[in-house]
Amino acid sequence: MSVNELPNKFYIDDFLINIKTGEVIYEEKSQVIEPKVMALLKTLAQNPKRVIAAETLFEIVWPQAIYSPNSVRRNIALLRQALSDDDKRIIKTHPKRGYSLDSEVRFPEKKANALSKKSPLIKYLKLSLLLIPVFILISVFFSLSDTSKQVSLLNLKPITASNEQERYMQISPDGRFMAYIQNTNQPNKRKILIKDLVTGSSWPLKDTLNAYTYLAWDSHKNALVYSCQDEKGISFNRLLLDAQLKVVSEELLFSRSDITWNSLFFIDKRQQLYYLANQNSSEHSRNVSLYRHNLESGQTEKLLKPNDYFKPYKLALSPTQTQLALVGFNKQALSEVKLLNLDSNDVVSIGQIDHNWYFLTWFENNKYLLLSNGSELKQLSLNGDLTTLNYKSYNFLVYPQIIKDKVYFIEAKSDQDILLSKLKQLSPPQKIINSNTIDKAAALSADEKHIAYVSIKNGYPQIFVKHIETGKERILFENSKQEFALTKPVWHWSGKRIASSVNNKPFIIELESNRFSIKWLNMIIGEPIVWYNKSDAILYVDKKTHNDELVKFNLTTDERTTLKIKRVHDTFFLNHKDELLSFVKGQVIRHDSDNTLLKSPYLFTQIYPEKNGFYYQYTQNGKPLINYYDYELGVQNLSSKTEEFCAKFCDQITAVSDNIILLKSKHKSADILVLDITSKSTKVRGSL
Repeated sequence: MSVNELPNKFYIDDFLINIKTGEVIYEEKSQVIEPKVMALLKTLAQNPKRVIAAETLFEIVWPQAIYSPNSVRRNIALLRQALSDDDKRIIKTHPKRGYSLDSEVRFPEKKANALSKKSPLIKYLKLSLLLIPVFILISVFFSLSDTSKQVSLLNLKPITASNEQERYMQISPDGRFMAYIQNTNQPNKRKILIKDLVTGSSWPLKDTLNAYTYLAWDSHKNALVYSCQDEKGISFNRLLLDAQLKVVSEELLFSRSDITWNSLFFIDKRQQLYYLANQNSSEHSRNVSLYRHNLESGQTEKLLKPNDYFKPYKLALSPTQTQLALVGFNKQALSEVKLLNLDSNDVVSIGQIDHNWYFLTWFENNKYLLLSNGSELKQLSLNGDLTTLNYKSYNFLVYPQIIKDKVYFIEAKSDQDILLSKLKQLSPPQKIINSNTIDKAAALSADEKHIAYVSIKNGYPQIFVKHIETGKERILFENSKQEFALTKPVWHWSGKRIASSVNNKPFIIELESNRFSIKWLNMIIGEPIVWYNKSDAILYVDKKTHNDELVKFNLTTDERTTLKIKRVHDTFFLNHKDELLSFVKGQVIRHDSDNTLLKSPYLFTQIYPEKNGFYYQYTQNGKPLINYYDYELGVQNLSSKTEEFCAKFCDQITAVSDNIILLKSKHKSADILVLDITSKSTKVRGSL
């Protein structure tokens, strides 16, 4: 068979490629790769050992798109990851020429023939006679064993593919329709749509754009319920639908002015709505309660109150509607899964997982949960057994839902770069860090020579530092456990230390000329915010309690001093005298005296602290502007040139210092995908 006529299955070295299912299989372990990555692999496999230009690959794989070398580089990187090609031996890069597949392409029948030559039939016959008693014994052994299901995920397919970002979705119970919330290019302006999964047609349910957060099917009423956020709080509304799923009428179910954030929610057959909520505008706060609201009577009941031992952040209603699965952080900052019995309100723990955040949903057999940490899918049994499934995403996999032997989810993609401009020249920003993935959380050292930043260029968050003039960079925090919640690096004023945290575990990076070391702060749980100037201490958000309080931690004595200030969504920083300041509701407040340090009739939008003061961004007559406040001299007006610069780039600024402006450029997309779920029976070892 010619390689130009590739079958659905073929081998590259010892990797079995299945084009139809999108699988790459090695040593009986399978992973599903994206359709574009498979199309790229197929093109290279049809032309082994031949150099193909990046432009040609793009034209074949993306025939209707405008050429983007970043798309080719990204998918080549994903392909190398799938083939464990770290040394670039299989997929070879030819500088300024293109790429080639340098491994042998083989077909299944060739492998079978090669095996038959090495193993004559007579050997098999003799061996079979010797093994018959053993087979009988094994059969008896496994006939006494229990049977379980081994789950496999196949056939990755897109459900949506638009230029917009899908935010949340719910499949109807019969699997026919999908309701989803879609972001637009306007902040907090979203759409609610329905898609027919059989015909492919879709239509909007609402004419107005609002900050819709989540939705759920209300099968009892043939309706859709959605939650919406505005300046008054959170409201829950119901859209009554006709047989064609078009809106007949809309009604307000209830609203709450005492909360600013709600989780996804579920409605059972008794018209009980379950959701998490708090006043901190974020699921990342530990101050979260679980509520049950009766849609018939209007009565609200608090099922779980905030506490220091378990903070739920996601929930899922079981298929039998008898229990809620909750995943949250325990006091050790580990994600733990618990079950809440909805009749007795008893709570039992299934088990602890790790320090990552998780999304969860139920398998339809009511015996297992499906978990996603954003990269991998895991199956969790109700007795605590955890199994990693055969799909890995190199983007961000969120909100999985299982319906009719299919798992639907949103895959969010992002390419974020770091740019630099000089404050005095105000020249157009230039990209200084661009890895064709997410490069974010840039922090400038006090001497303005280095940038520390978080990058996902290796598939998971790590901290790097780059010398601005030479371009040399090195990795400072490798994140060997591949945890996901890595916070922004915080420079010490000396430029010799950096503070950060991963999944609420703080650490200090000690920098020397050619070496560095990492010191874990095992006695605290939280996120570092800023270093103190006059003492060896950091200010951090305490995540060990549910209040998110600010705490000063002395690194020399291990002494902790609680400031009795809760972090909601304010920006906190220290001035040159180590006095605590915060930027909240368009003004800067000094907390030791509770005085307003800076207030203006114009709307303040951002604060960029530095050692002797802070730059602040504000809007005047609809125009974005930037200015400087000196702790000793007060407001210092900047050059009039900043107005022209700000009109173009102010929405991209992340940090400002004496001479340097750091900015970001970002492109996001989020589509809904689906995988088929297959399972085969496996035996659980019994006893003879």
